Amino acid sequence: MPRLLISLLMFFVIGCPAMSFGEMRNIPDKPKTEKLKVSFNGETLKAFYIVIDTRTTEEKTADDMGAKIPGGVFVFFQGHGQRPTDAYKFSSKISEAGKSGIVIVPVCDTPYGKDSQWRGDSGKQVVLMEIVRYVLNEKGICVEGYKPITDMPVSINGKNMQEIPSEGSAAKILAVGWSHGGILSRRFTNAYPDAVIGLAHVCPAGYEQWGSTKLLLNFGWECLRISTWCFRGHMGDVLGAAWGITKGIGGDTGRSVPLSIVHAQPSKLFRSGRDIKDCTLYCDDANFPVAGISNLTVIFAEGDSCIDVREHAGISDPANPSSQEVDAFWGKFYPSVVAEEIKLTFSVLPGSHLAPVSHSDVYAKTVLEGLDQLK
Repeated sequence: MPRLLISLLMFFVIGCPAMSFGEMRNIPDKPKTEKLKVSFNGETLKAFYIVIDTRTTEEKTADDMGAKIPGGVFVFFQGHGQRPTDAYKFSSKISEAGKSGIVIVPVCDTPYGKDSQWRGDSGKQVVLMEIVRYVLNEKGICVEGYKPITDMPVSINGKNMQEIPSEGSAAKILAVGWSHGGILSRRFTNAYPDAVIGLAHVCPAGYEQWGSTKLLLNFGWECLRISTWCFRGHMGDVLGAAWGITKGIGGDTGRSVPLSIVHAQPSKLFRSGRDIKDCTLYCDDANFPVAGISNLTVIFAEGDSCIDVREHAGISDPANPSSQEVDAFWGKFYPSVVAEEIKLTFSVLPGSHLAPVSHSDVYAKTVLEGLDQLK
């Protein structure tokens, strides 16, 4: 009998370390950015992604055996020109503290193929969804409720995405967008209503009717203000964001030159300009309703001069938004969602346009609480 007890004890201590010691999630080192070749709308695009998976061994085993991923997989839509690992302080904390533990950050060059209907962000919403499906398929996970929005085929690294089976563990999507990503995430949510269950906006574009000139002036001024954070302990954050947008816009523009020659389409040289124009798009229920989601949260930064909460959301005192102003915001931009009486969260938090990076803890926690995804 003592031997049996010792054997059982050894099994639970050595054979089941997660049960014995309570394995904790850990944020991994910044992952390598993976590259993809995407064929869509008569052209080939460069795409990039990272996947952050902080699930414990026990959680992965349970997900593999279960029929549905708890909560939902987070898809983070980056700010304009940013690369997947930019804002890793924010996206990794979403993974660590979120119910599912999985965050995918996909980006791609600006689509500018044959059919003009699918250029710019219209094409991005297609390509980015297929990247998400491609990544999750590698993990044995399918997007629950996915329905293609075009019959136009998409190929990733030579794999026809129409042939990917809908099998394995099922997962809904939670869309999180920063800056230009706010517009992309709303478009994405509108395009795939049966797959996306929650939407979160952080320092988001899409809430003001402005032109490219004002956008560039606002962005330029905000960049100058953010640069002073180098002297306040945020040099790494500032330089990282600057280098990210330089690589993003520079790479997209540089790749446009040979593609315009190969495809005999000189207008492709201006696709970066199309990307900037798409960043000025005004979004409300008239063009992109998002009825059907369970949670919606919008976060502005108090010191953001690019996406100013006073101009974009009608908040007179960012430090103390009134309930009347917040109700007016929801009624103006999301009347169909208000009618459904879902959970709405509006916040104005400290920081600048770079706040998801410089204040990553509070922004990640606010997103997760607003989406009911805090583990």
